[in-house]
Amino acid sequence: MPVEVRGALELRKAIKKFSPDLAKETRKELANLLAPIVKTARGFVPSSAPLSGWGKAPTTTGRFPIWSSSAAKGGIGYKTSPSKPNREGFRAVARIVNASAAGAIYETAGRVNPGGRDQAGLKPVVYPGHADFGKMVRSGSKNEGRSSNPFAGKQFIDAINADGQIVDANNQTGAGRRSRKMRGRAIFRAWADDGGKTNAAVIKAIENSKLKFYNAMGVK
Repeated sequence: MPVEVRGALELRKAIKKFSPDLAKETRKELANLLAPIVKTARGFVPSSAPLSGWGKAPTTTGRFPIWSSSAAKGGIGYKTSPSKPNREGFRAVARIVNASAAGAIYETAGRVNPGGRDQAGLKPVVYPGHADFGKMVRSGSKNEGRSSNPFAGKQFIDAINADGQIVDANNQTGAGRRSRKMRGRAIFRAWADDGGKTNAAVIKAIENSKLKFYNAMGVK
């Protein structure tokens, strides 16, 4: 969840170089503004696994993250340092982040494919040295599911939706540029509930720091 302002990155670099006390004051002010959103977002994370079995260790090897409510809640935080540029070249000067892999899945699952990902097709394993040689296995792109249950994706998303629906925060008013991907169940829901007030307050804080910096430097 980013807050983006044109010219803000260059301003903060200048403040950090020539007025470190003001830079520290600005970071503290931004942190105080973002902390309530973090608290609200953490409250939207379920206290138990959204579906049965997600919180248990897998019986097969794989990379799907195990659910932990404490980790999902703790993974939500804020950053007041500039982000890396996105594909359009924009950088966020302050943002709410989710460092938990399972928490990120809970936040966004179904955002692109509400009915779940398409399942990869079955193909024979023809390599003699492979453990599944002679068997039919699902093989496809990374955007396709490989579960033996063709409805696994939809059932997974339906179970998560029973805990929390995806909320669109892009309809909220307030200053600043908004991402097109502002839809989710925790962070974006909290941002939507805020109604743009924090976004506007962050931008105002940055503008105020600019005025203080210019005054300190004798710029009119």
